[in-house]
Amino acid sequence: MSTAPRTLQASDTVRRALDEQLYTLVGRPVREVRLTRVRRTEGLRWVAMVIGPNGKEVPLYDRGLHHNAAVILREAFPDADWSAAQDYEVRTGTLTRRTTAAPAGLRGGRR
Repeated sequence: MSTAPRTLQASDTVRRALDEQLYTLVGRPVREVRLTRVRRTEGLRWVAMVIGPNGKEVPLYDRGLHHNAAVILREAFPDADWSAAQDYEVRTGTLTRRTTAAPAGLRGGRR
């Protein structure tokens, strides 16, 4: 079990730098980045879902952009629990480890 905190906060300077880097990478304003590690035939890879200001996904057609988004955030938050999925909110500079609750049926609850 990881001892890394569930939520990490970037300083104002780092938050502004991340905002600029993500804007440059994606070519438009970014509200949130959701990072998930997936298994592909070539091994484990990071997949980034970028959410724009309108709350809709910004398509990343170039697969390298997924990796670049992950590298930007991993370098900014080296103390995060990178064994788990992470969500980064640009406005607040907050990186949060994503947790997913098991369905009630799997927890022994009502269906």
